[in-house]
Amino acid sequence: MIHPHQPQKEYFAELLQLLGSATMDHQLISGVDALASEHGNCVYKEILGLLVGKRFGSELSGRYWREAVEHSRLIFNPEYAGRAFRPALLDYLCNVAGVFNDPRIIEADYLHNITRSSVTDGLTGLYNQTYFKDVLASTIANQRRSSDQSFALLLLDLDRFKQYNDRCGHLLGDEALRLCAGLISGVLRDGDMAARYGGEEFALLLAGVDRHGAHAVAERIREEVEKCHFPGEDLLEGGRLTISGGIAVFPESGETAEDLIGEADAELYRAKERRNTIYNKRSDRRRNSRRPVRTLVEYASFDGALFRPALSTDISEGGMGLGCENLLPEGTSLSIRLTRPFWPKNLHLTATVRQVRRKNELVCVGLEFEEPLDSLEELISCRQRYPSASP
Repeated sequence: MIHPHQPQKEYFAELLQLLGSATMDHQLISGVDALASEHGNCVYKEILGLLVGKRFGSELSGRYWREAVEHSRLIFNPEYAGRAFRPALLDYLCNVAGVFNDPRIIEADYLHNITRSSVTDGLTGLYNQTYFKDVLASTIANQRRSSDQSFALLLLDLDRFKQYNDRCGHLLGDEALRLCAGLISGVLRDGDMAARYGGEEFALLLAGVDRHGAHAVAERIREEVEKCHFPGEDLLEGGRLTISGGIAVFPESGETAEDLIGEADAELYRAKERRNTIYNKRSDRRRNSRRPVRTLVEYASFDGALFRPALSTDISEGGMGLGCENLLPEGTSLSIRLTRPFWPKNLHLTATVRQVRRKNELVCVGLEFEEPLDSLEELISCRQRYPSASP
């Protein structure tokens, strides 16, 4: 079964050919049904999107298509056979199914323009940026008319991809993009849409979700990419290829495509500062409360391992910065010990490495705590009474 959000050029090109102005109804209907028998209900979803400019779930699209075919046989006399299906489809969706307030049939010339411009990306099989923006604009217009649930726009970008291309070669870079596209498609639900937005960046439309739901989908994609083995990724500074993302939600983030893309891009930029992160506005409070602290911290990479010393650089409710001698791969889970007399009380924490960079002979590590700290101010204020590990 071909995923509905990754249309193959073979059947998608056939759909576009079936929509030519010279195609008779029986050719259109039989041709679409034949493709659906081979590829599944995703074919009905694509054909309805092309014909009427609105996307439904695959199963629902199949039902609408079959009922519209029957509807056309009931309302038109035999002398109109061959040219009646499109207006019958429109009448069915508007007056029977009740899913249109402002119906329209997309003209064949427009479909030919789509054919010429190619709606899919040749490397990944996802939609291309041009078509994605068209669907985004159409989705916004439909939401305004129908007052449906909100939807989310998600922008994702592979971390250190230029470095991956430079060190592993462009052939492996292309393969990494294809792998990533497959992982993204595998996470999406019926009714969602994914596109290659440009270079190593991907864009997603997530139907009927709020910010929390969008973050859950994005986080799942981040985890799938993190777990995936990309050939040669051990040559990267962090030891693996990861992905970061930013989210915008209609209408709270804006009611135009420019507003939504702008906010998602701004959040992506913040996520890229940390890498392997889906930026969440709720993290702003933790970011703003980051406090500089230079003192001794101990860390171990697994249970039973020897704890090693490190120097803290800052701390917040959600994480801390460390300076150490060892290169720790991003995504590594660490046991962290804050001990007397360098801290006011003994604390044992679990954290994940989110960012790694070298500064002279020191490795600077950004950590995210598994559970946020409850008493940061108490920890900071009390620490003033204890010795510093600074030289």
